[in-house]
Amino acid sequence: VVVAGGSLAKLGMKFQGHVKHAMPIVEDVLAGFAAHVARDDGVSPVLRLDVIGRHEVGSGSAPLAIMKALYSEPLARAGLTLLDVDRFSLELHNPEATEPAGSGNVPLNNYRTLASLAVVEKLIARESIDDFVRTRGMPGFAPTQGHIASAIPYLAHARRALTDGGLTRTMFAGKGSLFLGRMTQLPDGLSLVIERNGRA
Repeated sequence: VVVAGGSLAKLGMKFQGHVKHAMPIVEDVLAGFAAHVARDDGVSPVLRLDVIGRHEVGSGSAPLAIMKALYSEPLARAGLTLLDVDRFSLELHNPEATEPAGSGNVPLNNYRTLASLAVVEKLIARESIDDFVRTRGMPGFAPTQGHIASAIPYLAHARRALTDGGLTRTMFAGKGSLFLGRMTQLPDGLSLVIERNGRA
């Protein structure tokens, strides 16, 4: 069982933007999650340990470089491309919390960057960016609790879609501060692929 939680110190961290816009402080939830990872039961989705992406300090801090390290490179090692993933789950911060604070719509911006990477890799045309975002992304809905908001809130939905729904493969990524990565000399971003069980 993998268990993690948010940070009490981060509650209401973006409150100034909310107060400035005369709105309630919406970061009032302390998020947490637990996931049971077990051996293959022939039904549940499979965690692909051969498709793990890492954002290392040497990967660079440019948005496309980060996306390449977390998405394209691990997929390529398995002979896959961005188009082989049905749904990407990345930073799912609720824009109702981030936009008034000046951080913008984080999920939408990241999905557009990921779609731009697909353009650079000649997988889609520039005119197809919005379609890529619409079909392979999702709106942000999670509280802004650091890495909790990075992908994991979609896990239960992905499990359902990979067993009872129409998805074959999903990709999750969490990324944090390059500053912290440089301080510790450790990677501060990971991605993984979960896919439909081939025996189901």
